Amino acid sequence: MTGFDFLNQEVGLEYCAGDEEIYREILEGYVEEDRREDVKKFFEAGDLPNYRVTAHAIKSTSLTIGAEELSAKAKALEYAAADGDMDFIREHNDEMVAMYTDILTKIKEAL
Repeated sequence: MTGFDFLNQEVGLEYCAGDEEIYREILEGYVEEDRREDVKKFFEAGDLPNYRVTAHAIKSTSLTIGAEELSAKAKALEYAAADGDMDFIREHNDEMVAMYTDILTKIKEAL
């Protein structure tokens, strides 16, 4: 697939049994399930259990599409939330959200 060079398409296609049509559908769903508002809401409220669930979802879906670096950042935030490490979350949340926003924008443009 062209236009998605910012993703590890090999990884994404592996999750789709090599089917580019299914991969495209997953990318469309990824954009539709934009979780930035949830991240913001739970971060601002200091709601670590729901922040953790949201970070977990971003981690998993990002890995599924081949956004490995974003997945790793979300994973670190998920674990920080599980550990109650609000300092780590404050330090890294904006970076993860910026990367997530960039990925969402690029996918929208490529679709």
